[in-house]
Amino acid sequence: MELIAGKELRRRLALDPPLLSGLVDPDVQLQMNGVDLTLAAVGRWENGPGRVDFDNSGRRIPSPSPLLPADDGVFRLPPGPYWVRYNETVHIPADVFAIGRTRSSLLRSGAQIGTALWDSGYSGQSGSLLTVHHPAGLELTADARVLQLVFFRLAEPADATYRGIFQNE
Repeated sequence: MELIAGKELRRRLALDPPLLSGLVDPDVQLQMNGVDLTLAAVGRWENGPGRVDFDNSGRRIPSPSPLLPADDGVFRLPPGPYWVRYNETVHIPADVFAIGRTRSSLLRSGAQIGTALWDSGYSGQSGSLLTVHHPAGLELTADARVLQLVFFRLAEPADATYRGIFQNE
């Protein structure tokens, strides 16, 4: 396993398909060790609990209701859990996987993003769990850089790639 960074990251971003498409401003988002993902939408759950089981036969994924920003374009979020979607679309080839990490400015503001692994073969416009811990809440604007996605090259392509229900979301 090896970090994809620098020239190799830029090269892979220029492929067809690229590791990421739909970047708001590549010059700002491309970091030394990864790429910043930007906020497209925020939602809040209001429709009952989810359910996770062993074989997905009873799985239930609640759908978050979209929130609208205030007239000034700012999402003012009180403490609690939210589902955030990103502007960027991820295209993970068979020889790569990715891990997302909360940007430090978001952590310093009392919030964090929980992510799953971006598996080899996954493609889609992902989302993640944003948890606002700060008692005064959090303010976010559209296109705020909230997560850094870091890509790793596998020693050889994966034997099997992602085929779950979130493919091409």
